Amino acid sequence: MLSQIPGIAWAGEARDGGEAVELAADLRPDIVLMDVRMPGMDGLEATRRIKRQWPDVKVIVLTMYAEYQEQALAAGADIFLLKSGSTAALQRALCGT
Repeated sequence: MLSQIPGIAWAGEARDGGEAVELAADLRPDIVLMDVRMPGMDGLEATRRIKRQWPDVKVIVLTMYAEYQEQALAAGADIFLLKSGSTAALQRALCGT
């Protein structure tokens, strides 16, 4: 989906939540796309840590599991999207359009 959105530069990819936090520290991205279910530290805890350290980083939780919406938003996610959603919805979330 990301390759279909103009103006988006892919900075890095993490295998788990711990690596996502480390990459956020190293790369200081404007936006983090976070999944919920990952090995080791899950995406909810990674979101909490990223938002605690860098509150200006926009965290978009993109997952297949609708039941995590409340937990993701409580963890600090700015936006919650389902992977089954449209590319247009993801583009609006990423680009604010």
